[in-house]
Amino acid sequence: MKIRGFFLFGAGLLFSATTAGPVANAQDAPSVDGNGAAAKPQIVDHPDPLKRRLSDSERIRQQKDLHKEIKSDYRKWLEQDVIWIITSEELQAFKQLSNDEERDAFIEAFWQRRNPNPDSPDNEYREEHYQRIAYANEHFAAGKPGWKTDRGRIYAKNGAAMSVWRRAQIQRAPPFEVWNYQEKGQGRWYIFADRTGVGDWRLLVSSDLKEPKQPDWRNILTEDGVREAGRFLNVDFYSSTAAAY
Repeated sequence: MKIRGFFLFGAGLLFSATTAGPVANAQDAPSVDGNGAAAKPQIVDHPDPLKRRLSDSERIRQQKDLHKEIKSDYRKWLEQDVIWIITSEELQAFKQLSNDEERDAFIEAFWQRRNPNPDSPDNEYREEHYQRIAYANEHFAAGKPGWKTDRGRIYAKNGAAMSVWRRAQIQRAPPFEVWNYQEKGQGRWYIFADRTGVGDWRLLVSSDLKEPKQPDWRNILTEDGVREAGRFLNVDFYSSTAAAY
C-alpha cells in the first residue's frame, strides 16, 4: 500500500510537471505562421501627418487656396501698384486674360513699353515708379496709405514737382499748397488744401483736365489766396482765359 501510494503521488507530480511546462513556456514561445516558421513581429506604423498623402478633397482645397494666393498678387499689382498709371485700354485688356502665363507676359510688356532704354536690362521707369509709391506712403499717409491720397496719386503719376509753394491758414482760408510742374515742360500745376486741419490734403483744382476739381475752390481759398497762388504760377485766375479752372 505504501509503494502504491508513492507511485500514485509520483505520477501526480509527473503529470503536473508535464502539463504545467508548456503552459508556462507558451508566453515566451515565438508565434509561428501556417508553415511552422517563426512569424516576424508586427510593427505599428505612425505616419507623419505632414508627409501623409492628402485626400482628394484636401488636395482640391489646397489648390484653391494657392490659386487665390496667386490671384491676390495680380490683384495687388492692378489695384495698388499701377492703379494711377495704367490706361483704360490696358486695364480692359488685362481683365480679359485667362491664365497666369498671359498675365506675366502682360506685366512684362507693360513695363517694357515705358522703359526709356529698352535695350537695358534695368527698367528705370519701373524702379522710379516704386520709389514714388514708397515716398507717397511715407510722406502723404492720412488715415490711409499715402498712395491712396490725392497728393500720393499726383506724386505717383508725375514725381516730385519742380517747385512747391505753401501758404498757412489765414482767417477762413485753409492751409494750402501749390505743386508746379510747368518747368518740367508738362505745363501742369495742382493746388491742395487741408480743410480739416488733420493732414488730409485734398485736390481743389489743377490744370490737369483728367483730375477732378472743387467747383467752389476760389471761395474756399478766398480771393487773397487765389491771387497769391496765381502770382506763384503766373496765372490770373480771375481772367477770362482762366475761366475753365
